[in-house]
Amino acid sequence: MTRLLIMIAILMSAAVSSHAAQWDFDVYLDDKRIGQHTFRVEPDDRGGHIVRSEARFDVKVLMIPVYRYRHAAEERWSGTCLTSIESSTTVNGKRSALNGRRVEGAFELTVTSSDDALTTSLPGCISTYAYWDVTTLERHDQLLNSQTGSYEFVQLSASAPGEMALRGATFVIDLEYAADRWQSLSTLRDGRRLEYRLTATDGSGSTI
Repeated sequence: MTRLLIMIAILMSAAVSSHAAQWDFDVYLDDKRIGQHTFRVEPDDRGGHIVRSEARFDVKVLMIPVYRYRHAAEERWSGTCLTSIESSTTVNGKRSALNGRRVEGAFELTVTSSDDALTTSLPGCISTYAYWDVTTLERHDQLLNSQTGSYEFVQLSASAPGEMALRGATFVIDLEYAADRWQSLSTLRDGRRLEYRLTATDGSGSTI
């Protein structure tokens, strides 16, 4: 279960797009629906973008709750560079928060939990996990986990037409696209499959 929780944390990310858009996903664990994850990208008044995401997962075993996950994040972007981020996460009642901002050529990040607070300095132009923005994924060889604050090396490669694989040190995330538009996500960990299935895009059900 611990490795599965780490993988779920990796998936809680967002990035930029060139226009307002929304993606609504049902989330499945081994073909059993456990919740929803919504992403909203919209222009701001500075020529950049605001990205908001919200996830709610509940896992039960024999009708007994064993895992409850709530995550919300707001990110501000300039081009393919993150300028600020605020996120809050609650896992089985334990809350953590992440706050970061680009300042004087660096990105200052603070991760706070019930135990402590850790502040680190990252490069000035960074990205979170830009699942729907292939251009951003291609431009960054390290990505920020918007829940834990981990900044990891990754590699993006095409596995088939319309299919991409995002590889880190301990994971592979498979992504599907239609006309460069994000359609689905899946990953396998310890024999368990976590999958995002698109239910709507812009709120009307039309493809973005």
